Amino acid sequence: MKICVFADFHGDVAAVRRAADIARKEQPDKTVVCGDIFGRSDGAEIARILGDMESVLYLIKGNNDWYSATRFLDGLEDNAVMYHFGRTLFFTHGDRYNALRIPPVLNKGDALIHGHTHMASLRRIEGLYVCNVGSLARPRDGVPSYLLLDDAGAAIKTADSEVLSRIDWD
Repeated sequence: MKICVFADFHGDVAAVRRAADIARKEQPDKTVVCGDIFGRSDGAEIARILGDMESVLYLIKGNNDWYSATRFLDGLEDNAVMYHFGRTLFFTHGDRYNALRIPPVLNKGDALIHGHTHMASLRRIEGLYVCNVGSLARPRDGVPSYLLLDDAGAAIKTADSEVLSRIDWD
């Protein structure tokens, strides 16, 4: 099982195309976009690119999606919860749930996956894995990034698929 996770495109069509190229290369079973997908650009083009992805696709609402993509909101979820790798995975944007506000459904060993800050990080907090995807479009830490989850753990990767950091599941 492999899950590719992106966040915070903010309507950058080039970043969405880059994510689609990464997903083709990584060949994940599932792809999750943790919010702030749309912006002032062509939302229909972004929806088309995402819709052409070959893996199962989950789209999460971000705080900016509410204002810029009202016609696309029907296809977006508030959160996504999955059970893989022997743990519960909670995907969200990061404006409501994050390292400072953990969802009550998570227990030790589970993972919270989010974006929102545009800064990639992998941490263990009180027995939970907290994974921040970063951003391909507007990285605040200077490195366009995405997250890859697999049977071994979680890895932050650059847009060129170089591993920046990794955390292994217990």
